[in-house]
Amino acid sequence: MTSSSASPVFSALAPYGWDEAWADAFAPHEPEGLLPGRVIRVDRGQCDVVTADGVLRADTAFVTPHDPMRVVCTGDWVAVEPGGNPRYVRTYLPRRTAFVRSTSSKRSEGQILAANVDHAIVAVSLAVELDLGRIERFLALAWESAA
Repeated sequence: MTSSSASPVFSALAPYGWDEAWADAFAPHEPEGLLPGRVIRVDRGQCDVVTADGVLRADTAFVTPHDPMRVVCTGDWVAVEPGGNPRYVRTYLPRRTAFVRSTSSKRSEGQILAANVDHAIVAVSLAVELDLGRIERFLALAWESAA
C-alpha cells in the first residue's frame, strides 16, 4: 500500500471510486488547499459533493461553460473550496467515461447525463411488450459511454 492510499482522504473516498489515478489527477490542486470530492447530485447551478469530511453543497458558477458537454455532472470528480459561503467547485478532473444523450434542441449537441461510470446495466420491464428499438438505444448509449 502506498502512502497516498493510506491517507484519510483515500480511505474515505475509495468507496466512491477514488484511486491512485484520481489522486494523481488531483495532485496539482492540493497546493491550492482545495478538497477532492465526487459529485453525487446537480441541480440549478448547485451540486452536492461527497468529500472526506462528508457531503457539502457547492456552487458551480466557476465551471459552468456554454458547452453542455462541459458542465459539472453527477459522477464528476471535482476540486472544491474547503470553506466559504457559498463554497465553489473550482474545476473538475478529466472524465474517464461519460453517458451522453442528444439534446431535444434542433442543434446537434449532446447533454452529459453522468460521468466516470465503470459499469452499465440495461434493464427493462417485462410487464409490457418489449420495445427492441428502445433497448437498442440504451445499449448504444452504454457502449458509447465507455463504461
